[in-house]
Amino acid sequence: MRVTAFACSLTTLPMLAQAADLATRTGNELGVTVSGYKYTEPNYMSIKATKIGLDYSGIYAIGSEWPNRNQGWFVRGDLRFATGKGDYVSGSSGTLNNRPDWYYEIRGLIGKDFHFADYTLSPYAGLGYRYLFNDLRGVSSTGAPGYRRESHYSTLPLGVTHKMNLANQTQLLTTVEYSYLIRGRQDSMRSDANPANQDIGNTQRSGYGLRLGTMVRYPTWSVGPFLSLWRINESDRVGAIYEPRNNTFEFGAKGVYLF
Repeated sequence: MRVTAFACSLTTLPMLAQAADLATRTGNELGVTVSGYKYTEPNYMSIKATKIGLDYSGIYAIGSEWPNRNQGWFVRGDLRFATGKGDYVSGSSGTLNNRPDWYYEIRGLIGKDFHFADYTLSPYAGLGYRYLFNDLRGVSSTGAPGYRRESHYSTLPLGVTHKMNLANQTQLLTTVEYSYLIRGRQDSMRSDANPANQDIGNTQRSGYGLRLGTMVRYPTWSVGPFLSLWRINESDRVGAIYEPRNNTFEFGAKGVYLF
């Protein structure tokens, strides 16, 4: 009986060790991204840009080391900045090219590892803030003057990462995330186009974001594609002025140094 129990424990030990390899570790991640970016207000305008980004994540794992694999709690802080030159196109006001277009994001997350036979699931949730800036000052192809735009989004990200081992000490990490828009605000500096105009701030009360990313992880670095989509619904009105429903699509590749 004891021999059988001992034999069973030896059989399950490699399985537990494999799961332990997939546990979230305390550490830092510094990443570089290249992406194609498109912002659209259907039937109104669009902005396209190629963006270069810089990411940083700091992770602190609580009790995730084997054999305490059933604890697995972790906290994570994310910073992201991406910038590029945007090309503006509008059916009514013409085109305006090579305008500064950038954004940053700050997020705090908490999650937990759940280990299975040959993979680990790490669901997480937290709070985020996303800021976007479009500098559309200048005269368009039709002679229409532009102005600066700022977007502020407070979000509730909910996601899960699936982790599995590959050959040669590599891992495959796939993350799916949904972000609920808690509240947004669009600031339009209309006085840039005409000093007689009033700057406007429109409140955005509903919308969401989706993220999908896959990374092949080596001992000290990772690489893979990512995709993000944002859909923000029509804003409240200030007089007759409102922010139309808008979509943001970004697709690119990311390389990460782990330390």
